[in-house]
Amino acid sequence: MDEREFRLHLEIETTVLEVWISEGWLVPEVTDQGRNFREADIARGQLILDLSNAMGLNQPGVDVVMDLVDQLHSLRATLRDLTDAVRRQPSDVQEHILSELTRVDVQKRR
Repeated sequence: MDEREFRLHLEIETTVLEVWISEGWLVPEVTDQGRNFREADIARGQLILDLSNAMGLNQPGVDVVMDLVDQLHSLRATLRDLTDAVRRQPSDVQEHILSELTRVDVQKRR
């Protein structure tokens, strides 16, 4: 969706969008036709609005939360890659990994 549609959907002004982009909270795709926004950008924009309006976070607070959200997404992607790599291993290797995870979990609980 283009910038105008994005702003209308979230009911924000151009200046607000510019702040979000300059802070790195949104990174739209840039094409010859201008900025392009995805559904994920709408979800991020709604989160930013919720954090700043409903929860009263200031700009540095929103920055911290958005950074944590990005870190969480990155960790989930890494975990997904790791899980896929383990699935491609022979069953004895998978069983050994599961055994080690269980051992570590038991040790943590002590």
